[in-house]
Amino acid sequence: MKKPELLCPAGDFEKLKTAFRYGADACYMGVKSMSMRMKINDESGDVLEAALRLKNKLGKKIYLTMNIHAHETRLNFLDKELARLTELHEQGLDPDGILVSDAGLFQLIQKKCPWLELHVSTQANVLNSSAIAFWKKLGATRVVMGREVSARELEKIKANLKEQNIDVEIECFVHGAMCMAYSGRCLLSNFMAVRDANEGMCAHTCRWKYKMYLEEEERPGEFIPVEEDQDGTTMMSSKDMCMIEHLRDILPLELDSWKVEGRHKSIYYAAIVSKAYRQAIDLAMEEKPPTEELLELIESVNTRGYFTGFWYGKPGSEAQKYSDRQGDYNENFCFAGVIRNVTGDTMTVEVRNTLKKGDDLDIITPTDIIKLTLDEFKHGVTNEVVEVAHPGQKFCIKLKAIEGVEEGDILRKRLKKEDLVKNRIKVELKTKKLAS
Repeated sequence: MKKPELLCPAGDFEKLKTAFRYGADACYMGVKSMSMRMKINDESGDVLEAALRLKNKLGKKIYLTMNIHAHETRLNFLDKELARLTELHEQGLDPDGILVSDAGLFQLIQKKCPWLELHVSTQANVLNSSAIAFWKKLGATRVVMGREVSARELEKIKANLKEQNIDVEIECFVHGAMCMAYSGRCLLSNFMAVRDANEGMCAHTCRWKYKMYLEEEERPGEFIPVEEDQDGTTMMSSKDMCMIEHLRDILPLELDSWKVEGRHKSIYYAAIVSKAYRQAIDLAMEEKPPTEELLELIESVNTRGYFTGFWYGKPGSEAQKYSDRQGDYNENFCFAGVIRNVTGDTMTVEVRNTLKKGDDLDIITPTDIIKLTLDEFKHGVTNEVVEVAHPGQKFCIKLKAIEGVEEGDILRKRLKKEDLVKNRIKVELKTKKLAS
């Protein structure tokens, strides 16, 4: 059975290192001016060079995204990006592929940088074997299928490609956010926030809270509220795809790459999904299901609830999030911090959520989960013993080192009842900040 590549998101250099360290075979990163996540990704100058050097050193792969639907003015940006890639090429530093959805950009990249492999982005809405054959004829080496394609359709697509002797790599999403609109064809962000989703600036307006009203024809001006709860509803927001329990079902399709969405998410997310899917894929290759520990791990990231996307056919109402309380925050865990240094018998932790004496933590390494109860810890600068540490401006604390823990390891906090209330308030404030 063919083992698929595990392809994980990297919104910045730290997330790239984290994903590689926790098990990703490859990562995809945005080119700032040409990416669907241009607000998050800024892999310019030395950062891109460092990223390419790192993947060469580790024997991993990096794919760069230039998958926006480009207006004429964006072509100037493309020229600058291709000039940078040409300079890097002369140093022996090349990405392993460029993701493109615009046919014009595809042609220009092919002409000016013929050494680059071109991958067709999911934004191109490839749903059938004929479309794959079309892009292959133009020179594409890989096609990312639209999320709307089912496993049964993929089986037929693969058979048709084989019959036509068409050899092209196929990549599919197995985890991450879904869009309320067909393959991201949504104008809501543009209409409400003047931010064009297909130019990389989606405001995720579908996930805002809304209140709806009915107006009866004979009673103009009398609006009857339709609410899910007192705060309204986020019912236009889709749940997140999660296929970790079903990998053995899709292994026989022999897809080349299994992709995880989420470049805008934290290094905690990058570590968790990379570790969980790495181990789940390895188990699936042995015809084994994911362990309970892996299922708990994938549940420990913030999510709007999970479903299986379109893999088993067109989803119904179970795919939509109708209640604000359905999973935007995690009730069991939160991101606690990152190990920044281990020297002698001391490890330094960058704090990402409030920590206090007595808190129960899990140190999540690439191979293990180490439980820890916070006892004595010190201020990262003054070395004074403290009992509470608040996050902000890379504030650090020092703890007694634990065997097997290394720089870059992630910590999560096991939430207690009083923490849960604070966590909900924090998520609420973050949502409002994003909406503004």
